Amino acid sequence: MRKFILIIQFMTRIPINLSLEVKREDFADAVRYFPLVGLIIGAIDLLIYIITCKLFHGMLPVVFTMISHIIVTGGLHLDGLSDTADGIFSGRSKDKILEIMKDSRVGTFGVLALVALMLLKFSAIEELSRVNIYSALLISPVISRTLTTLLMYKRRYAREKEGLGDLFIGKISTLTFSIALALGIIITLAVGRTYGLIVIVIGFIFTVCFRSYIEKRLDGITGDILGASVELNEVLVLVVFCLLQNII
Repeated sequence: MRKFILIIQFMTRIPINLSLEVKREDFADAVRYFPLVGLIIGAIDLLIYIITCKLFHGMLPVVFTMISHIIVTGGLHLDGLSDTADGIFSGRSKDKILEIMKDSRVGTFGVLALVALMLLKFSAIEELSRVNIYSALLISPVISRTLTTLLMYKRRYAREKEGLGDLFIGKISTLTFSIALALGIIITLAVGRTYGLIVIVIGFIFTVCFRSYIEKRLDGITGDILGASVELNEVLVLVVFCLLQNII
């Protein structure tokens, strides 16, 4: 329970005012609870959407849901996405890319990535039917955080100095990795059913391809890459749900 609370405090802004005595390795062990943290975030998103749908019409429920999501997560993964875009699309060498990603300022590519992501997410949620939107909102944070473990397990940390990503990358055990994957798959199949299986397979393929591309550029993974993966997989789930409802 201590590690579960630890990872909720780390990955969200949910006000759990408990002072925990933790070791550095506790963060890696707590990765097994990533899918449950995702489920909590998804449940909050869904609750906000349902409540605002009773109060407003049109696009406002979608906007409030997206704002709520940013508040709950603290924009942690959005920051990783913008830093990743600034670095990767700079066309520079590995060392320069890592230097750009560490810069707290947001560049042109970072802004474009955030705008594109928000437009995709807004459009996807708006297009989903009432039946599918409940499942999609609930499991997109689950799948995205589950698949992030593929960027941690037996991977290399790209930076020489310790950082937030170094808490997880190359540090999680086979048991932790297996538990996280199993929990994520079970939750996804229970909530998403047929769609869930298809979405998690597509997400798995995308994450492996993304990992391969990043490792060729950086010879490893960073914390920003983990954040970018979460955001990209979240929007991928929503877009695939839209595709599936139109063809099945």
